[in-house]
Amino acid sequence: MKMRHETALRKLDELDAGQDYGLALRMHLSRCSTCAASAQLLQEALRSYRAEPASEEEGLVAQRVMAAVRLMPSPQQDFALRDWILPAAIIALSMFLLPLFGKNLGFMESLFGPGYVFSLALVLGIAFTAYSAFFIATHLAELQTYLEKRGLLPR
Repeated sequence: MKMRHETALRKLDELDAGQDYGLALRMHLSRCSTCAASAQLLQEALRSYRAEPASEEEGLVAQRVMAAVRLMPSPQQDFALRDWILPAAIIALSMFLLPLFGKNLGFMESLFGPGYVFSLALVLGIAFTAYSAFFIATHLAELQTYLEKRGLLPR
């Protein structure tokens, strides 16, 4: 099973200093140069963080930087579009294929009656609409950023 970039970066962030990466993360880092570079940067940052300041001025700068870091908002995880596409595709395909092949499902007709195909397709259409609305509502910030980058929205 392949690990996604978002998962690998999240696992790197969650590790305590000196904690073992684990087999799946080590395998991903061996194949992915981007994540390996991020891991290397994280290790260098931890090393420099642990180093004693050379002067009192450097110690003050470090304190100011750490105070600013505490005030920064936590990073948001990017969404993986493929996690949303598969369920939507299954709902849409079943909504369109059910009327075509629904008459061959005799056990469904015996359970729900002869008019079940239209009712089920209608319910699946409503489910697809609700799923799409939920996806859009949860990703409005990404949609706005996407449209602004392409000049489709005023900044």
